[in-house]
Amino acid sequence: MNKIKINFSSSFWEKILHIFFPAYLFLLILPRVTTVREIVFWIAVFCWVMIRFRRRAVAQIEGQEPFIPLNPVTVSLSIFMLIALTASVTGMQPVDNLNRFKGELLTPFILFFVAATEFRSLEKIKIPLFALILAFAIYTLLTVIESTSYGFRYYWDKTNREQYFWLSTGYWQRGALIFPVILGTFLIIKNSLIKYSLITLALTEFAVIAAYRSFMVFTGIISVLLLWLLFIKNKKYRRWMAGFISLFIVIFGMLFYIKKDNPAISEYREKLGKTINISREFKSEIGFSNRMPLWHAAADIIKDRPLLGYGWGMKKFTKLVQQEKFLENWRVNQPDVYKFIVTYKDVFFPPHNMFLEIAIQSGLLGLAAFIAFIGIYASYLVRRVLRTESDAGRNFFIIIVGGVLLSFLITNLMNNELGNISGKILFVILGLSMAKKD
Repeated sequence: MNKIKINFSSSFWEKILHIFFPAYLFLLILPRVTTVREIVFWIAVFCWVMIRFRRRAVAQIEGQEPFIPLNPVTVSLSIFMLIALTASVTGMQPVDNLNRFKGELLTPFILFFVAATEFRSLEKIKIPLFALILAFAIYTLLTVIESTSYGFRYYWDKTNREQYFWLSTGYWQRGALIFPVILGTFLIIKNSLIKYSLITLALTEFAVIAAYRSFMVFTGIISVLLLWLLFIKNKKYRRWMAGFISLFIVIFGMLFYIKKDNPAISEYREKLGKTINISREFKSEIGFSNRMPLWHAAADIIKDRPLLGYGWGMKKFTKLVQQEKFLENWRVNQPDVYKFIVTYKDVFFPPHNMFLEIAIQSGLLGLAAFIAFIGIYASYLVRRVLRTESDAGRNFFIIIVGGVLLSFLITNLMNNELGNISGKILFVILGLSMAKKD
């Protein structure tokens, strides 16, 4: 019998996937294209499933890979997903929970495995990276063009942001994760023209994010610069980064003195003061920009249903905080929490902390599983960095993967973007790192 041999590199399904998956990532960055994005996503997923089934059929003959790779990272992620699914079925409003679970967790989960199984070299990985960068470059250009109608106040004046089409549709959420992708791609390519284009885009985004004055997002971006400064082997690039950081400190210091009445500068000064006196923020009734009352409320809500929480989706938080048993407890024991909840009873105010919100939605079991996944993945990432010999591979793992993960975790100490666009970008990048071969 002749040996069955299938050339997957030229298969129909693989070619379609390598068109639609980058197309989905391109659309992922742009706002207001949800329907088209969903269609492209499910076409890509269908192609991926067909490829995996065909490979599975060959595996029965030639002993090749399983349908889904099994290792500590994928197992820990799957355990978190199973706990979140169980919490959604057993929690409040199961139908709505499952709908939220599908959009906010199942989609990133699938993206992770598509990226982890289909992009197995640095050259292939560059395709989805460039899709993200190109879309964000267009997004940034449209943001800058829109700003010409408003002047520089466009970037820091929050009073008119509801009028903005581009800046108000999630620029900072996407930018926090695309920034390390831009810097890392700069390091792993050789074309000079593309390098100059990438560094121009990175500088433009840095300026926009700095003026936007979302402190934790800006802190996440600064952490990526420090990763570059501390761990990149190329001494010339490290000197460039040291010079840029020094120049930034000088310019920012001058602005603190010259433009001290500017809203953006005033807010940065205030938030830097709060960071220096962080213990006072924890003790303050309105600490961390009114987050402390919400964090106290979230802790009490978690205590009432600690194991599996209330099911996926944070919209129910508004109803939870209005339950009489919680209100009465806060009125007697925590009047600051009671006052805040009653004052904003008709406004949706989630806790603005990813870890607390995971615990509300999937309980302490879900939170423990998610933290375990992050810990296991971080351990895997460190091992890959240590055994990767090429500078390009090392830069990919440190700046792109490490930078995306670090920026995401820092940003989400005061937000929760796990179920949004940023979460999808995160899991794509984590998946690409699992696929990359030395």
